[in-house]
Amino acid sequence: MKNLNLPVMIGILFSVIGLVTLFLVGQALTAAIWLSFGNGLLLTSLRFTRVNEFGEAEQQPVPKARVYAGIFLIVLAGILLLLQIIQDLQQPAA
Repeated sequence: MKNLNLPVMIGILFSVIGLVTLFLVGQALTAAIWLSFGNGLLLTSLRFTRVNEFGEAEQQPVPKARVYAGIFLIVLAGILLLLQIIQDLQQPAA
């Protein structure tokens, strides 16, 4: 439980919000924004520990591929949010 820092907990919260939005409301674009940002936070900040050859617990570094994938998901969330804003502005007022 030591690897649950603030960005990881926020990522889990955003991912849960995205799943609830998808299942209950059915808005796929809004759910994709929440899920993309939450999973991006999880990928970039979740660290694992391992036991080294001396029997001590040490934190493993985050692999570069995970960091790049997480950054891509966070940027994708921003792009999807802009798309959602543009889509909302183009709809006529009721």
